[in-house]
Amino acid sequence: MKIGEFELEKRSDNFKKISRNVVHSADEFLSDNVRTLYTWWAKFHPDMPKRSNFDIAEHWKIAPNIHILQVIKPGHYLYRLNGEKVVDIVGVSRRGDTITVENPLPEDRLFASYLDEIVTDAKPKRCVGTLGLFNKTYSQFESVDCPVKNEDGVIEFIIGAISTLENCDTTTA
Repeated sequence: MKIGEFELEKRSDNFKKISRNVVHSADEFLSDNVRTLYTWWAKFHPDMPKRSNFDIAEHWKIAPNIHILQVIKPGHYLYRLNGEKVVDIVGVSRRGDTITVENPLPEDRLFASYLDEIVTDAKPKRCVGTLGLFNKTYSQFESVDCPVKNEDGVIEFIIGAISTLENCDTTTA
């Protein structure tokens, strides 16, 4: 499967050339950590998991790669949790940050719009792209973001996982 169009907007964070696509199968993932979260989400199909179905203690092996965002309203999200690997990859802890479509940072506006798509489509999305870490050459990353419902059946959270990829060609993934 070919990856779709790349997001090429100028950004001030570590991420570059991001491609975002709806996930159809666990076979699409290159990272075991990311695949593990998607596999957890997919076991609820054709329904969607509730936030109460997710216990971080049951996912301790991938907990450092997990991030959780709360849906405040369309275009507005609150970063509730980001594991140690997420902080390493992003470059800073975003826990407690509000991500909005009105934010002055282009990466936050793009991320909020992307999160809106996940909520609207009610389907997980996979991201791949390049990543600049510690002034080194670019490496690659893969992530998945999965919508989850509250007890009333409304999508209220997005649980995701992210990993760096070494020696993988994301242009043909």
